Amino acid sequence: MLLRILIVVAVLAVASVAYLWWQRQQGKVRHVEVAGALTPADLGAPRGPRGSLVQFSTPVCAKCPGTRVLLKRVIEDYPGVVHIDIDAAEQLDMARRLDIMRTPTTLLLDADGVVISRMDGPPTVAQVREALDELPPARDYAI
Repeated sequence: MLLRILIVVAVLAVASVAYLWWQRQQGKVRHVEVAGALTPADLGAPRGPRGSLVQFSTPVCAKCPGTRVLLKRVIEDYPGVVHIDIDAAEQLDMARRLDIMRTPTTLLLDADGVVISRMDGPPTVAQVREALDELPPARDYAI
């Protein structure tokens, strides 16, 4: 009987540690290197002159609508940054190419369409700001 109780306690402890680790990974900003840049044709929308937050969603994703609202609210403070929402189920080739394994996943692109960082899972406002603060300043063009 004592052995069974110890096994149950051990399983619960391992599950708790795994859950806490999983929660800490939600929305974490990771710097990545992706070969090539994403063009407006790839994205189905124009990129921002300073950068773009590209959110991969699916129709069955429960946290995607909240993430969409959060991203749009945060970019109001970052002129030249746009939000692009891509349905990963409809764009399977791109999702595979970018190794999108879960939704929401948000990629941060610079003005040239190069992926700077990614956030897997729903990010917090602080995490989105952390990523956006790494964008280079907007380019001024003069003729």
